[in-house]
Amino acid sequence: MDVKAIRQGLATAAGTITTLRCYRTLPGAINPPAFAPVELEMAYHNTFSNARGLTDVTFTCGVYVPDTDQGSDLLDGFMAETGAGSVAAALEADKTLGGVAKTLIVQKVRGVGRLYDVGDTQYLGGMIDVRVWA
Repeated sequence: MDVKAIRQGLATAAGTITTLRCYRTLPGAINPPAFAPVELEMAYHNTFSNARGLTDVTFTCGVYVPDTDQGSDLLDGFMAETGAGSVAAALEADKTLGGVAKTLIVQKVRGVGRLYDVGDTQYLGGMIDVRVWA
C-alpha cells in the first residue's frame, strides 16, 4: 500500500470541487475553504489466508472554512451526502482513486461546526472518515 499515493488520490478527488483547495497533507497554514487528510488508522491482513491480504485504512479528512455565516453555508454543502459541492460524492466518484486503491467508502461525517486549529488560526470545519482498501 502506498499511503502517499492514496493521500494524493483523496486530495485529487476532493479537488474536483473547484471552490475547494486540497492538500495531500495538512500544511501549517491554509487558504480556506480547504481539504486535507489529517490522520489515518490502519489494519493489516484482512483476509483469512496465508497471503498478506488487504490493508484496511481509515483516513480522517478535515474540511476547513472561515468562521463566518458564509463559511457555515459552504461547510453545509461540503458535508452534504450528495450534490455538486459534496466532498463525499467527489471522493466516491472514483472509488479506486485513479487505481491506487481497491475501493473506498465514505463512512461518516463528524465534528461539523466545531472550531479547528490549523497553525495559528481557527477555522470552522468538520471531519470525514474515509475507509480505503488497498
